Amino acid sequence: MKRILLSVLTIMIIAVLAACGNDKDEKENSHKEHKSEEKPQALEVKLDIPKEAKKGEEVNLKAEVTLGDKKVKDADEVMFEIAKDGDKKASTMKKVKHDKDGIYTLKYKFETPGTYNITSHVTAKDQHTMPNQDIEIK
Repeated sequence: MKRILLSVLTIMIIAVLAACGNDKDEKENSHKEHKSEEKPQALEVKLDIPKEAKKGEEVNLKAEVTLGDKKVKDADEVMFEIAKDGDKKASTMKKVKHDKDGIYTLKYKFETPGTYNITSHVTAKDQHTMPNQDIEIK
């Protein structure tokens, strides 16, 4: 009985190892077939946010979204997270609309003085990026 159990167990282990080896070969062959001459391009966001502004003044917060040398006019989502004095728990999320030529603009009034961190959350072309920049409100 022990011999049969040992034989069955040995055969099962060999079968599992053989299956794993075949799966690896298939993945390598599949990877070779899908290689392309083009290098993947990263989603880039360039923020255009003033260094400082006055409280109560309307400020244009802008994000220029590109993929390689192409302007992204149809991003899935563009949002600005606005956090005063680094307090991310009390931050505000604002949806940003496409203005023109890959530039997304939000008009915003800061009501109290302080240092605000603006983090852009941009999702487009199956990529996501979150650059940020500070603005001083006086």
